[in-house]
Amino acid sequence: MPVHKSVLKRERENEARRLANRINKSIVHTAKIRLDEAIAAKDKEAAYKKLSVFMSAVDKNAKRGIFHKNKANRLKARATKKVKVAFNELAPVAE
Repeated sequence: MPVHKSVLKRERENEARRLANRINKSIVHTAKIRLDEAIAAKDKEAAYKKLSVFMSAVDKNAKRGIFHKNKANRLKARATKKVKVAFNELAPVAE
């Protein structure tokens, strides 16, 4: 690889971005685990608080471009559905 100033700078920038993205994805993953723990414990109030924290983290990552907006919406919809199913709050589907 050529040793040009711009190439070296680009490598530094990419590494910094990679680490930042990794940290932010880890925050979302941890929030998801905490949400799953609250659902497993059948603690409705805690589950909804953890859902809020999870959604906030996902939205922040979508805003920063770490997640695509459609992926963020998909993650939030699945988490919401999981909480509602766990506490029997999902409305029956009209057929």
